[in-house]
Amino acid sequence: MNICYLIPSFENQAGTENYVYHMSIALAKLGHHVHIVSLTGKGQRDFKGLDDNIFVHQISHGKNLFRWARKLERIFPLSTWLYGRLIRRFLPAIITNHAIDILEATDWGMDAWAYLSKRQVPVCVRLHGYPGFKDEFDRGTLRKWPRNYINWTIQRKHILSADLVTSVSKAYTNFVRKAWEIKDKEVAIIPIAVDLTVFCPSDFPREVQSILFAGRLEKSKGIEILAQAIPVILKRFPQAKFYFAGQDCKYNDRQQTWSQFLIREFGREHIVYLGSLSTQDVVRYYQTSTICVVPSLYEPGGTVTFEARACGCPLIASRVGGLEEVIEDRHTGLLISPGDAVALADGVIELLQQDQLRRGISQKALESVSKNFDLKIIAQQTADAYANTIKRFEENQCLRHKQ
Repeated sequence: MNICYLIPSFENQAGTENYVYHMSIALAKLGHHVHIVSLTGKGQRDFKGLDDNIFVHQISHGKNLFRWARKLERIFPLSTWLYGRLIRRFLPAIITNHAIDILEATDWGMDAWAYLSKRQVPVCVRLHGYPGFKDEFDRGTLRKWPRNYINWTIQRKHILSADLVTSVSKAYTNFVRKAWEIKDKEVAIIPIAVDLTVFCPSDFPREVQSILFAGRLEKSKGIEILAQAIPVILKRFPQAKFYFAGQDCKYNDRQQTWSQFLIREFGREHIVYLGSLSTQDVVRYYQTSTICVVPSLYEPGGTVTFEARACGCPLIASRVGGLEEVIEDRHTGLLISPGDAVALADGVIELLQQDQLRRGISQKALESVSKNFDLKIIAQQTADAYANTIKRFEENQCLRHKQ
């Protein structure tokens, strides 16, 4: 198959971009050709010797135009509209020139919404999820203002019109069906995958009493809950050290960031901000940390939980979203109530105290990831879903021509 991925950006190490990157390599190893269409990031990735099977097409666009469009975002989602029109303009030539069989778009990027009305090939929409959608839904603002309502309408059309919709979890599927009123839309659950050749245990010793947080330093990821738990943990383990890997976000109106706040409160001897790490570097911290914590208030899938477990790092995570579906409490990880700083502190303390419990969770988690979430397995599931969708699309096209 010739498969095409649409993604707004392909130059960072963000979750969706990493999904496209790793899935492209896995599909290429299965013998497929993969084309990635993006506004940014041409030539930014190492495709592990598979450059003859993976191609990045960077769409040229007027940066000044998009900069101007963002000024009007509070009134009208002009950037989304412009991006959709660009895709509709450039995509047909790419599809024709490279004999594309199917394309996949992101839910949050709404990449294919303008193209769907004149599609040449079937379109898959992947429900990756994004915390902002859940927050807006909970606050009742998902479609309250004109801009939000227009975005909601475009998003709904994007999902409803797709020939295939896949999701990272049942929990996020149920949320999407409710939020965008698409209860009857069929959704295939294809979970998050992890490349076990990249994310794997090592012989390096784990640093004693080291706790890793990997993700954006923002409230939706539970950074505030962890901040409340830190003094309780330090009271029991005064030598504990907390590592933070990910994009730093604002803590308050004075432009102070979360990393600055944490360092000021607990000192550099306890807080280490690592910044946004490369895949190689984040793997090393998974391999050498005592515990990884994921205290998110909501997670559609939780990529970090798969990566950490694949590296043998015992995990504590919130009992939210898709995390409950892939973590068995006290078997492949510890689950705590979301927003409960006391429970988080207790869980960290328990794992730091009990070596045998940590080793047992680590081993069982590694077995679970290897059996159920290996990238090779998920890539084949994805390819099979694509093939079935292409077959249905072609059959429907034949019926239309006969009529």
